[in-house]
Amino acid sequence: MLIMVILLYGLSCGVCGFMGRKTTFGFIGHFLLAIFITPLLSFIIQAITRPGVHFNIQTRD
Repeated sequence: MLIMVILLYGLSCGVCGFMGRKTTFGFIGHFLLAIFITPLLSFIIQAITRPGVHFNIQTRD
């Protein structure tokens, strides 16, 4: 039972990191943030933070 809870927590931290890969913190930042605080708070932080500046630059053809 404990292993299942740990696996679900790790999976939800991974999802937080994946969803935050295009934000200012990036994948590692959101993954570590979800580990140290709960993934629920990490989702809330992702909802209020803006995407990273380098993802808003459009290239010309």
